[in-house]
Amino acid sequence: METVRHSDVIVVGLGTAGAATCMELARRGDTVLGLDAFEPPHNAASHHGESRSIRRAYMESTAYVPMAMRSWDLWRKLERDSGGNLLVETGNLTIGPPDSPAVGGFLKSARAYDIPFEHLSAADIRTRWPQLNPPKSYIAGLETKAGILFPELAVQTLLTEAKRAGARLHVNEPVLRWEEQGDVVLVHTPVARYETGRLLLAAGARNKQLVGRLGGALTIKRVPVCWVVPPHGKNYHIGSFPVNFWQITDLRQDGLMSSTEVSALPCTRSGGMVKVAPHNRLADCDPDNVQRQATAEEINRTRIFMERCIPSLATQDMRSEVCMYTLTPDRDFWIGPLSGHPNVFIVALSGHGFKFAPVLGEILSDLLEGQNSTFDISMFDPARAS
Repeated sequence: METVRHSDVIVVGLGTAGAATCMELARRGDTVLGLDAFEPPHNAASHHGESRSIRRAYMESTAYVPMAMRSWDLWRKLERDSGGNLLVETGNLTIGPPDSPAVGGFLKSARAYDIPFEHLSAADIRTRWPQLNPPKSYIAGLETKAGILFPELAVQTLLTEAKRAGARLHVNEPVLRWEEQGDVVLVHTPVARYETGRLLLAAGARNKQLVGRLGGALTIKRVPVCWVVPPHGKNYHIGSFPVNFWQITDLRQDGLMSSTEVSALPCTRSGGMVKVAPHNRLADCDPDNVQRQATAEEINRTRIFMERCIPSLATQDMRSEVCMYTLTPDRDFWIGPLSGHPNVFIVALSGHGFKFAPVLGEILSDLLEGQNSTFDISMFDPARAS
């Protein structure tokens, strides 16, 4: 097998974090090789699906907020650099009972970082968006400077900019294994053996097979996404329908659901469809053998949610597709070196990382160059799962 010349960094996986890191490293003058088992953007990962939400008042933890704010600015910069339209402001509603972790987390992050928001009652929500039907006791936080990203275009733009800056990108070339020889990391594919000083494993679900024992802590989940034809006369398009995330603790019907987290995203184009997707209660899956259509039960769960919360969608035609989440045990990111391997780094994003792609490119590039990040990423150390 041919041994290929040394690169400063090899990046395995050219999706969310991998594409952004290749671009950032190449722009800094590093020699970088990117490898992907498929040809991104593709549907065998977590970066497809027409739209992804982006928000800054981050309900998961205040630790994410500085990264989210920086990422927003970097997406806008990438738009200027490339001439593309990657981010559209729609506003973002976080809806749930007053004591729900989602609403509480939203309010905590917004207040901690002085992010403008509105505090809405259920009546306020129904008045402004008659499409939505929250229970009377529910409340919401509205962040107006939030919206959606176009993931396929965004990944393609990152890769185009990476190549323009000098990165070498090999697609349809899966990584079989890697090994260390002193300070050199050898990466094996079916066609060559590559040498590098630093390796980043950003392969999503395929990280599970590449990170040794730590892979046992990752779980791969199937995410049944539904696109729903909006009813005539009901405006579900950008400008009239915000991204809305629901955390529901009392939704019951036929024993199918006792709690749920679901998001709904507006139509992104004329003649488009509303995107509705669950964020929890997800089934395990094998990334190499994924049934790409939602099951009847998964579709029924989505309809139950719509009957309760967005009733005018509940009887509409829909299509479905399945993507994957790669979850860490606590659903927080992994960003950092692989334990015992100081020249090998891993990133795992637990299904909520796409919005952070450009700032992850900066953070990971700093780490791969032997620098400390300017962000506090201590809570994302992969060693916590070792």
